[in-house]
Amino acid sequence: MFRKSLTLVMFLFSFLFALPNVDVPFVKPSFLDLREDLEDAKRDGKYLFIMFHQQGCPFCDKMYRVTFQDPKVKEYFTKHFYMVLIDIRGSNPVVDFSGKEMTEREFAHKHRVRATPVFLFVDYNGKKILEMVGYIPAKDWLLVGRYIVEGHYKKESFYKFLRRERKKLKG
Repeated sequence: MFRKSLTLVMFLFSFLFALPNVDVPFVKPSFLDLREDLEDAKRDGKYLFIMFHQQGCPFCDKMYRVTFQDPKVKEYFTKHFYMVLIDIRGSNPVVDFSGKEMTEREFAHKHRVRATPVFLFVDYNGKKILEMVGYIPAKDWLLVGRYIVEGHYKKESFYKFLRRERKKLKG
């Protein structure tokens, strides 16, 4: 119990200094036990995704300040998702979906994350649905959300879905 409390205090302390001073309501406070986070998401009828980030990343900052501040993004993602933050240089312990413990840095390396941001969306079994790299504008971020929530990932690639949906928006 003490270890979990200490981990939470360390995480919250690093969290306060890692995020710009913005409101991102779908960020899930986490002990970084991804199995527990996935169970919470399942229980609440939400999907879980991980944002790999690092301090000083301009594209992470732009996601926080621009995309995540869009009112439609805030509403949609708060309703349907939990986001867990992983610092690719961090030393906090992470328990992955299989129960293996490692540091944030090791977990990022395991997922071949070298640059940030990287977004990893998982299904209710912890299996990868979609991985996105880099800054994503609000209109496309909403399409990412719809791709997951509406189950399009079960039958087509994201890029096929994106191409079709962008055509609809233009036409």
